[in-house]
Amino acid sequence: MKRISLKLALLTMTLMLSGCMMQKPTVKNYQKVSRMDNLTPVTVEQLRLMIAADTTHYKVVVLTSSCCGPCLMSMRDVYPRKMAECDTSQVRWYFVETDYSTAQYMDKVFKAYNIDSPRYWIDDTLPQYRPLMVKNMWTVVWNMIWNYGKSFEELGLEEADGRLNNIVNAIAPQHQTITGPNGTPTTLMLDPKGRMKCTYVIDGSGNTTFEPTDIRDITVPVTELDYAKVDTLRYAPKICTPDGKCD
Repeated sequence: MKRISLKLALLTMTLMLSGCMMQKPTVKNYQKVSRMDNLTPVTVEQLRLMIAADTTHYKVVVLTSSCCGPCLMSMRDVYPRKMAECDTSQVRWYFVETDYSTAQYMDKVFKAYNIDSPRYWIDDTLPQYRPLMVKNMWTVVWNMIWNYGKSFEELGLEEADGRLNNIVNAIAPQHQTITGPNGTPTTLMLDPKGRMKCTYVIDGSGNTTFEPTDIRDITVPVTELDYAKVDTLRYAPKICTPDGKCD
């Protein structure tokens, strides 16, 4: 009975999500997004070259998803404010949808939050950048229900391992490998010399990652950051009680 209840709960969750994320990583949706004239597909290498070629502006690259809650909050509360701090003669913004499966919603999101900027989406067939794609989304639903707990590979699906990290390290190579980004939104801030602002992030367990500095963590305009310095952001350690509760 417990296994049946778990499957029913998973099915309910899947159907609730199907309006945005769950039904979209399909060949059909890829073809739909490819036909949208207002969205520009770019490979990771094309994106790197485009950013590297601009040696007169500060650059902010926003790796985002139109179906990601924190991304939408940043679209509403962060990016318009940071864009207003410096005019376009100083800073250029690149909004890049990391996955074709949600790119079709970009226009709606940009209109809702009054953001006027070119829209890109990553269209790359190299193995290290490959997104999740299936012929029929119901295949995913079926496999998730009857093979709960298995990995993408075990379910017969393919997606690049560490895809976002691979993309960030390719776009803005650093003296040290970026190890931190594990989701959207991820922002890359670069000065005209191509130096990216980075941060050592130490979590509550003492683990350290080397990450692009999150624009949500800065208190000065992009043009006033010290790009030669790597900052350190330390989170307070978790305090756990004997009953297993942690703050």
